Amino acid sequence: MTTHRILAEEFVSVSEMRKHPADYFTDHPIAVMNKNQTAGYMVGKELFESMVDLIKQLQPQETFTAKFQPSITQLKAATKGSSEFLATAKEEELGDFIE
Repeated sequence: MTTHRILAEEFVSVSEMRKHPADYFTDHPIAVMNKNQTAGYMVGKELFESMVDLIKQLQPQETFTAKFQPSITQLKAATKGSSEFLATAKEEELGDFIE
């Protein structure tokens, strides 16, 4: 048996909705059914705008560029110790490291 998810307390068939579509723009979602499956949802202007506003609030508002810009000298100094360690390290010091 196949089950279908319906995220509304009310539903209407596509054929009924076509007769008077404006009747289904409400302050709550109405599932539109086609062949006993949810084809979509009808919502009113206020509810739709509220949903869009909520989605916008949940998304990151801005992006940024990192300001960490080391010079070549700083990079060489930072990696010097690592390369020396890797060259002389014993297997048990490396743990799960695989080259």
